[in-house]
Amino acid sequence: MKRYLLTSSAIILTLNLFAQITAPGVKWDDSYSFDKSNNFQIEFYAKGNELMRTVKYITHYQSQGENFMVRAISENKGMGMETILDKKNNVAIQMFGTGGGAVPNYNAGGFRYPDQAELKKLEIIPTAETKQILGYTCKKYTYTYKKIFGEVWLTEEIDLPNDIGVFRACKMAALHNTLSVPGFVMEMTTEDARGGKTLMKTTALRKDEKYRVELKGVEMNTAINKVNYFTF
Repeated sequence: MKRYLLTSSAIILTLNLFAQITAPGVKWDDSYSFDKSNNFQIEFYAKGNELMRTVKYITHYQSQGENFMVRAISENKGMGMETILDKKNNVAIQMFGTGGGAVPNYNAGGFRYPDQAELKKLEIIPTAETKQILGYTCKKYTYTYKKIFGEVWLTEEIDLPNDIGVFRACKMAALHNTLSVPGFVMEMTTEDARGGKTLMKTTALRKDEKYRVELKGVEMNTAINKVNYFTF
């Protein structure tokens, strides 16, 4: 007998027994391997520039391939989250409750990367300011969108897509999939009219780091709705 579980983000199809139903068109590989990584962190500030919390992220990617993975790192058991973006199968595999040896919940849902003509660009304005971040020369840009404003530090000295960088974590990425100016985002600030601020920093790039995820035999839920490609 089928059981239907309604969640805030997706309708998950499962069976009461061990058999599994998958949503149409949702398929994934038994394992994923990565050999490079980038590190960054997000600092959340309350009004008055009071630091509330810091979250660390790692993006694992392939030197030969397009797939990548985003990991929210937590020292607390079951408080992490990981997402694999499989561009070949157009599927996102999400692992909720990772870290500290916890057994996560698995969910797979489809996604579609927007065509070039469909990409929404966040308009950023150049300034004369520059600074060094991790040894790379970066130029400062500013932006305003309704009641949100901030700054972006871009470098043209790195040939990497912003998909595997800090821009992916920015709340603006849910509204604007890319920027009006080319370059790799090394740092980005988002502020709102109430005084809240988010500061995203790149802390390491192009690290040689092997990471593998085994999915064969896991209990995978599948989502009918599609995952937003540009947010975690």
